[in-house]
Amino acid sequence: MICGEHGIRAVIDWTSASIHPVVWEIIRSYIYAAPECRNGELDMPAFARYVEEYLRIAPLTQYDLKMMPYVFYYQIAVCDYYHQYFHSAAANREIYLQQAALSTKMMQWFEKNADDCAAALETLGGKK
Repeated sequence: MICGEHGIRAVIDWTSASIHPVVWEIIRSYIYAAPECRNGELDMPAFARYVEEYLRIAPLTQYDLKMMPYVFYYQIAVCDYYHQYFHSAAANREIYLQQAALSTKMMQWFEKNADDCAAALETLGGKK
């Protein structure tokens, strides 16, 4: 819980917390934050700039950079967001359907573009 002067201000729910590779977190944070990704496509020049900013703070290996799109693609391919939607009793279960639709669009994009994305990221100069 995060508390302020007059009580609880927020609750962090760790129910589905888990450990993922940092490259998955980087690409995921970009996809969820960048408005241009709402249509299910990655803007490669903008994403490359995003990753370059990350590299100014923390290094990644060339292998990390190259594998980033494949790690994300695999994760969205094996996560069953539709199951979560159909089996949820939560009042806000529509969020799962929105997530499923975005993931489906992103899988279609990565199926066509993962190799080009990996090649572009690998040129960003990670550690060997």
